[in-house]
Amino acid sequence: MGHLSHGVYVLGSRRGREMTAMTASWVAQVSERPPCVVVSVRDDRYTHDVILESATFSLSVLREDQVDVATHFAETSGEYHDKLHGVPYGQSPGGSPVLLDCLAYLDCRVLDSAHAGDHTVFIGEVTAGESYYGPSYPLLYDSTEYEGALS
Repeated sequence: MGHLSHGVYVLGSRRGREMTAMTASWVAQVSERPPCVVVSVRDDRYTHDVILESATFSLSVLREDQVDVATHFAETSGEYHDKLHGVPYGQSPGGSPVLLDCLAYLDCRVLDSAHAGDHTVFIGEVTAGESYYGPSYPLLYDSTEYEGALS
């Protein structure tokens, strides 16, 4: 499984005025019409319950030079720390936090979810997004760069 390639993202969601975000690596496009993505989040992650309640999430696509950003959002729980403090971010049209310094972002509305082992798979319809063009490539997951699972 460790040889499957996938990107690294910051997954954000909002519950009322509370914003939270975490590093996620199990993300994939699953439909073109309508555009949909799937993200798998471990059931015990704080962001998991926020997504369940809000039925919205965002994905900030990290650049290949943003391993430090991925590590920052993977280190602690959003339940105890405001991981967005000091990080330049805005809100997507749906209200979820998106990083201002990233390759692109997607804003998603949850269409469905399913349990898969110790994770919940959220299917999100992409309702908005933006690309920030530049001479960069997306960050790809490398298990040697992270101590624990990201999603």
